[in-house]
Amino acid sequence: MSSYTPTTRMVRPTVRVENQVKLSTAGRRFVRSAIILAVATAGFIATANGFGASNANANSSAAQVSFQYVTVSAGQDLWSMAEKLAPNRDPRDWIVDVVNLNGLGTTEVQPGQKIALPN
Repeated sequence: MSSYTPTTRMVRPTVRVENQVKLSTAGRRFVRSAIILAVATAGFIATANGFGASNANANSSAAQVSFQYVTVSAGQDLWSMAEKLAPNRDPRDWIVDVVNLNGLGTTEVQPGQKIALPN
């Protein structure tokens, strides 16, 4: 019978690995504040660009834009409104215009909701 004799031994490390970077409380506050400031600045810039681009005029006079508004009745949806209010247009195009004009996230409308109509 032969006995098994390992040729290599498992050696445990003699030094612990604890070289992690530890920040002081002030350092953590600084990093957190820097991240919050960066996110807030990015949000502000995105908002400013969104509003500034749409409101930029070559003239100093403000453009007057008016819309016709409709209040949604019970049982109405955008498809039926498109057929009634814009019979000469493709209802899909009209619905896309309404969603974009009113900043809707979906094509769902609720009774009592006022929506602006595209020209």
